[in-house]
Amino acid sequence: MDGRRRYRRIVFAMLHGPLPGAGDGETALRQAVAAQLDAGLELVTEAGALLRDRDAAILRAIEGGDTGPGGLAVRTWRATAEAVRAVGGSGTSAAVAATITGPYTLARRTASGDGAMLGSRLQGELVALAAAGCQLVVVDEPDAATIGTDDVLRDRFRAAQRALLPGDPPLHAMLAITGGSAWDAGPETILEAPYASYLLDLLAGPDNWDLARAVPGDRGIVCAALRVPSAEDQAPVLVWAAQYAASMRARGLGRVGLANASSLGGLSIEDAAAALAALGRAAMLAAMEPEEAIAAGLDRRTFAQPPGRGARRQGMVPRG
Repeated sequence: MDGRRRYRRIVFAMLHGPLPGAGDGETALRQAVAAQLDAGLELVTEAGALLRDRDAAILRAIEGGDTGPGGLAVRTWRATAEAVRAVGGSGTSAAVAATITGPYTLARRTASGDGAMLGSRLQGELVALAAAGCQLVVVDEPDAATIGTDDVLRDRFRAAQRALLPGDPPLHAMLAITGGSAWDAGPETILEAPYASYLLDLLAGPDNWDLARAVPGDRGIVCAALRVPSAEDQAPVLVWAAQYAASMRARGLGRVGLANASSLGGLSIEDAAAALAALGRAAMLAAMEPEEAIAAGLDRRTFAQPPGRGARRQGMVPRG
């Protein structure tokens, strides 16, 4: 058993957003899946191979009734799961996540602007995904970073999330906030809905660390902290981020993941592959005991430096 498989059960790595690729369809999907599996990512997505313009595709599906058990969301997830089985074989342990744009962000990009209505429609899609066998959905809400202290926007966000997750969700729902910080919206706004985990951009929004500290210990945190493109070894700061998130509210490494902060979609295929490999390696190192990680190539100073020093250098520590 290699080192990756030995440790990947504890800290996981995942891709957020699309990968670069030529065209759509089954070939592009298999290439995207293969890139994620080769890098040791434990949570696999369709990575934009099927839904290049996901927002528009979701809106068309809702408006045209392409929903439910045979709808767009379920078809996309099933195709990705089939590609994982075809590429990885029966022995792969990778999970397959569905990805949707959340109702608040989607509403801001439509004429209606009714996030609660869209949340209700998307809630049915989560039920259909769960019935199809999907265990995790990533709900992208980048516009949460623009709410700030506006009470009207705070109310709209909460209403949209309550409609999407009105009770105990039928599957693991992960709220992804990228492109900035949602801390000013207040933890009472962002954490009200029963999400099981949160993917937080810690580079464009370092104040998201304050939000992470408010997340209950029984919920997961995915540290979106990989800077791209970068020729530097980012394992030290990623390992620090994972260990820090694990220490909050006795969360433990079993509820911590790593992801990229900005999109890989505009990179070359080679640079994107290098970024995925860096995520997989960092997750493996983060799960090891310090001496094991150092023996495997992690900079010894990761554990010797004062808390947060490396993260400050990367712009990951909140102000104040």
